[in-house]
Amino acid sequence: MDVYRTRAAALDGFVASRLQPRKEFVEKTRRALGALAAALREREGRPGAAAPRVLKTGKGGSFGRGTALKGGCDSELVIFLDCFKSYEDQRTLRADILSEMRTLVESWWQSPVPGLSLEFPEQHMTGALQFRLTSRDPEDWMDVSLVPAFNVLGQSASGIKPEPRVYSTLLNSGCQAGEYAACFTELRRNFVNIRPAKLKNLILLVKHWYRQVLPQGLQKETLPPVYALELLTIFAWEQGCKKDAFSLAQGLRTVLHLIQQHQHLCVFWTVNYGFEDPAVGRFLQRQLERPRPVILDPADPTWDVGNGATWHWDLLAQEAASCCDQPCFLQGTGDPVQPWEGPGLPCARRSGLGHPIQLDPNQKTPKNSKSLNAVHPRTGSKSPSCPAPGAAGAASVAPSVPGMALDLPQIPTKELDRFIQDHLKPSPQFQEQVKRAIDVILRCLREKCVHKASRVSKGGSFGRGTDLRNNCDVELIIFLNCFTAYKDQGARRTEILDDMRVQLEAGWQDQVSELSLQFPEQNVPEALQFQLVSTALKSWADVSLLPAFDAVGQLSSGIKPNPQVYSNLLLSGCQEGEHKACFAELRRNFVNIRPVKLKNLILLVKHWYRQVAARNEGKRPAPASLPPAYALELLTIFAWEQGCREDCFNTAQGFRTVLGLVQQHQQLCVYWTVNYSTEDPALRMHLLGQLRKPRPLVLDPADPTWNVGKGGWELLAQDAAVLGMQACFLNRDGTPIQPWDVMPALLYQTPAGDLDKFISEFLQPNRQFLGQVNKAVDTICSFLRENCFRNSPIKVIKVVKGGSSAKGTALRGRSDADLVVFLSCFSQFAEQGNKRAEIISEIRAQLEACQREQQFEVKFEVSKWENPRVLSFSLTSQTLLDQSVDFDVLPAFDALATAMRASTPPASQSCSGTSLSLAPPS
Repeated sequence: MDVYRTRAAALDGFVASRLQPRKEFVEKTRRALGALAAALREREGRPGAAAPRVLKTGKGGSFGRGTALKGGCDSELVIFLDCFKSYEDQRTLRADILSEMRTLVESWWQSPVPGLSLEFPEQHMTGALQFRLTSRDPEDWMDVSLVPAFNVLGQSASGIKPEPRVYSTLLNSGCQAGEYAACFTELRRNFVNIRPAKLKNLILLVKHWYRQVLPQGLQKETLPPVYALELLTIFAWEQGCKKDAFSLAQGLRTVLHLIQQHQHLCVFWTVNYGFEDPAVGRFLQRQLERPRPVILDPADPTWDVGNGATWHWDLLAQEAASCCDQPCFLQGTGDPVQPWEGPGLPCARRSGLGHPIQLDPNQKTPKNSKSLNAVHPRTGSKSPSCPAPGAAGAASVAPSVPGMALDLPQIPTKELDRFIQDHLKPSPQFQEQVKRAIDVILRCLREKCVHKASRVSKGGSFGRGTDLRNNCDVELIIFLNCFTAYKDQGARRTEILDDMRVQLEAGWQDQVSELSLQFPEQNVPEALQFQLVSTALKSWADVSLLPAFDAVGQLSSGIKPNPQVYSNLLLSGCQEGEHKACFAELRRNFVNIRPVKLKNLILLVKHWYRQVAARNEGKRPAPASLPPAYALELLTIFAWEQGCREDCFNTAQGFRTVLGLVQQHQQLCVYWTVNYSTEDPALRMHLLGQLRKPRPLVLDPADPTWNVGKGGWELLAQDAAVLGMQACFLNRDGTPIQPWDVMPALLYQTPAGDLDKFISEFLQPNRQFLGQVNKAVDTICSFLRENCFRNSPIKVIKVVKGGSSAKGTALRGRSDADLVVFLSCFSQFAEQGNKRAEIISEIRAQLEACQREQQFEVKFEVSKWENPRVLSFSLTSQTLLDQSVDFDVLPAFDALATAMRASTPPASQSCSGTSLSLAPPS
């Protein structure tokens, strides 16, 4: 195979000379298709019938997308006609129109384009007229599909997202998968055309490979469409590269690795459709549950071009697995070319896929979504030098459980726990190696260092049990006998750290054979930093060695320190969090007592945090530094404590709660009194001072001087708002997962002077939402007045609002209200039960009609639960997901009006109160 025989460095020349179509042929076919489009616009209809007018034409296929391969390509010429008013029209009328178009094409070709010939093959594609344009050189030919289509998009500009109704209408048409794909040709073309020229060259290389590996005698219909390979190539580039210039060999190898992992692929983009519309959201949810691979067309969500239930991806995977040692994958030194690494891409020396993909729901062009690194070291640490492994020895590595190439927005709710288990939990093998290495290090320090330790404590995410796969930080706190007060730590720190480094460098000598010890640039004055690196597992741990004063002493878990410990800390005049290492044990115990499921939720939150950080790395101007990941750990614990407290819970519900708190970061006030409290006067004054500081406030439960909530939360809040509307937060029926009921600050922790602010910020309903509700209720009442009991002697006298919403005592979130409908058919209390089912049925019918026919600023839903005696509906904010009012509709006897008529002369009768009159004016 010629591509295999080409050296990696020569692939660019190979593509330019062998794969790109001849410019002369491209120009001729472009002129021919342009002339044909003009002829179609000018055509006349059958005698006595008006010809459908051509609204516009669109060019698609590989020719339109700029991915046409030399030696045969495809083109799609889509003719948008005014006679198609719906998708259904396209299906009904296309046969007659295609017959007319064939006649017109044959007539048009009476004046052929010089250098081209036209022939009609056997027609096997429903909905299209197919013909072939061939050059004098038989290597150059183009299969053209002429497709009449419904102009559902109108004159949409490139980069503008279609209205959600475009796709909801598509789903309501009852179409087959991809049946109306031609209607979205322009979106498909724009999605590919914005990509760099080098990426299109890589697509040509992948398509050429596909063409050459096609087994002899195999029907092409059994393999996935080549367009699926185009999308897979774009996905690989987005996740692993994102650069205009790159190595074609590296890109090709990445795509072939993905093909080998086809059983785990689930890829789609939300540039044109998303989860905003409930019907589309439910449909996408079902698409994500299809057999792998799932590769959704970015223009038409009904078209799964991966179609794991139909295509034989295994045949492509076998060939992809057999070519790793070919010359095209060898560098000039003879070393193998390594594939790109990134979320959703296969990791070297490990089966299955790496971390999940990240496709930003708001991306408009590739520039908007940043590539994510599979390993993202914290600031100041250097990536370890892991030599690229060859094929040999791969079997010695325990494979990870295969997962899904999914971004967090794409993972169905029910798959989140599996995703955490498969992709986020650390490797037990690596953890064991780190534990052995720590034992070696501590033994060396105890035996050889000048300054002796009284004891050692393990902290960081490794000590707390919240370390992510391939991203682990370890704190080794060495409590030294020479420190008798907080102030002693600063005076001798440099001397002690230098001694520790000397002893480590001399005493390590590869005592843990699987790990190497590396010292990066030192940028934390109070610690000695180094890395434990596993080249085999491609993992590392950032270790900080911290000599510290043993302020707390040896405490059992759950025992509160002596208040004097914190009094002395405040008297030391320390900076914020300066001596936090002294309290590492308390910090570790605070997290370690939590249930396993909560720690899994912490891993999911931290994984999301890393994705946001990676997407914004290197941006100019640089965004504000994010708060530490430890702040998100504490926020997750706070959310669970206030909203759940169960060992087993819904992961999506917990995750959504945390994201909601992140969006409310400007009101966050979180602290615990498990280790310190207000009993000591000095500590009480310090805590009150902390509570008066600007939000967010997230106090470390071990060190009251350390507000871990400091940092730029805006990027996290923006991403949380977008993520909250995606598939990972949808139930199977398409309804959103509701968060736990958690406020960003607690009443009992609020100082007396801040209670008014607490009430206005957290308890009172949103004024804008209340205004929208009142407007909606007015509309509903008017509609009921005009339509209820239209052909009946029963009349609506008035409607009165009740419940907490009407009384002005509704809390923010979900509140209740009553609509009491006073009817003329009731003349006494006992009659309220009469005809109740009939009355409820009529009001329900009119409410549902109002829902269909009227426009509302809020989401208006009538309860689907039909009960002959009860009727309810809800009004929910479109923008504030936790704001809603549940209404009960209550038919009633107007007792007060009857009593007033009995005691008041008719001339002085009046109607007062908080009622909404539905009776027509007299």
